Amino acid sequence: MPDKAELELLSGTFLFRGLSAQAVGELLRAVEPELCVFRRGQVIYSPESFRRELGLILRGFVTVTKGALTVSELAAGDLFGAAALFTDEERYVSTLTARTECRVLFLSQAAVGSLIDNEPRVRENYIRYLAARIRFLSAKVDALSSGTGERKLTDFLLNSAGESGAVTVRSMTELAAMLGIGRASLYRELSKLTEAGIISRSGKTVILLKPELLR
Repeated sequence: MPDKAELELLSGTFLFRGLSAQAVGELLRAVEPELCVFRRGQVIYSPESFRRELGLILRGFVTVTKGALTVSELAAGDLFGAAALFTDEERYVSTLTARTECRVLFLSQAAVGSLIDNEPRVRENYIRYLAARIRFLSAKVDALSSGTGERKLTDFLLNSAGESGAVTVRSMTELAAMLGIGRASLYRELSKLTEAGIISRSGKTVILLKPELLR
């Protein structure tokens, strides 16, 4: 079971919003979650190897990548695994890697189903989460399918930057293809942003120095 501080953290997450730490503890004791620790650099989920479980990060940072692209960074209180929980898909949508040592609470499909059935606030919170994900992904598709090369790039950088403001791309060719622009156009836009002092680049890592100017 999570300790007292972790229960306080969980009570502030979207899934258990509106519930006290004590109430969260009682709900978790009834469904018997699993607690796992991952060392730095360890792959938690990959397209070929994943759990049909909901993961809640209790400690540490997790990097989410899709192919060669860094999509986002998760921290304590964030959730992952919803895309695999109630489907029969044989591959997961991305790769999750522990950027630091991480402690994660896993809720099985049956456990999540029980929480949804027995606690109305959990049910409503989970529906709200899924609705928010749909809106977010729809907005991301719109940003990547329309607009100029500059707008596509800035939208990608804003959506992908972690807490540090950094975006790591292992393949500029793949990024250009994903944005629907040529490599030359991609490098030109990156150079313009660098010269304007809005970003800096170190190899294939882009650091947002003035993200407010990209909006």
